[in-house]
Amino acid sequence: MITVVPYSDKYHAEWDKFVLSRPEATIAHQIGWRLAIAEGLGHKPFYLVALSGSDICGVLPLFFVKTWWQTKYLISMPWIDYGGILADSEIATEALLNEANRIAKETKAEFIEFRSVDPVTSELPIRTDKVTFQLSLQPDSELIWKSFNAKLRNQIRKAQKSELKTEFGSIDKLPEFYKVFSWKMHQLGTPVWGYKFFESILKHLGNSAEIILVRKDDKVIAGGLIISFADQLYVPSAASYSNILKFCPNHALYWGVIRRGCENGYNWFDFGRSTIDSNTYRFKKQWVPEPKQLHWQYYLNRCDKIPAINPDNEKYRIFINLWRKLPLSVANILGPKVIRNFP
Repeated sequence: MITVVPYSDKYHAEWDKFVLSRPEATIAHQIGWRLAIAEGLGHKPFYLVALSGSDICGVLPLFFVKTWWQTKYLISMPWIDYGGILADSEIATEALLNEANRIAKETKAEFIEFRSVDPVTSELPIRTDKVTFQLSLQPDSELIWKSFNAKLRNQIRKAQKSELKTEFGSIDKLPEFYKVFSWKMHQLGTPVWGYKFFESILKHLGNSAEIILVRKDDKVIAGGLIISFADQLYVPSAASYSNILKFCPNHALYWGVIRRGCENGYNWFDFGRSTIDSNTYRFKKQWVPEPKQLHWQYYLNRCDKIPAINPDNEKYRIFINLWRKLPLSVANILGPKVIRNFP
């Protein structure tokens, strides 16, 4: 018999052990995200554990989000590209899904969003406009270099000839990364995720999170957040100054992470999600020609169609144009309060 219970700290070690035992586990299933997101974004966690006797047979990381316009929803997971149910059987999957649906009714959530790689069940509506790009790594980075086409190699060489340097660190590198990141988000017309959120990630994911910086001379011109999990490296956030793109800083950044992954024995580098045919989609496709489809599924509790609470929604274009006109200092104060409403 399968029972589903709320997560408590007594399950901490067993949660991590179960996640690491499942080949389909994603970076989002690490238990460190529970406090990182709760503290950094203020969303309430509803983490669930499926038990067969006293043994964990399934987990579901889940957060409750309430927007300023009073929309309520549950999501697995916010901010990250992945999430959803992780279980060792269909029975455990069904038990976790049923409990999540019960919580949706109890909290009057409009819907639940499961950010799954593979569909949780064939019965839930699916959104398929998101893909990710995963590059297979090898101990010898030279083999990966040879697999790239001539254009990509030339862009990486251009970064090298421009004498761009990469460096890695943790909380000590965060101020320099955030300066570039917040500037870039403002240029895009997108409210920026808060500095305290990145602090929370670096704190609660420990050695699984670090910062990469790209320097030209003494100036940081690009940076990114790197998350590691099992045999994977993942960059969920990266940014560079637009006026120095001629030096190919983004190529220096990603090639730096790829080489680091090869040197440290990782098998995969994940560029993170993109909307199909977006600018980031086209950039990442240079590195990984075949994207991997993501299947985001929905339990519709108090609505009748898949929601569109995201900045890609066309109705937010006016807002984006107005946001760009705000002074950067003002945007950096208001941004974290706004963006936390969007998953």
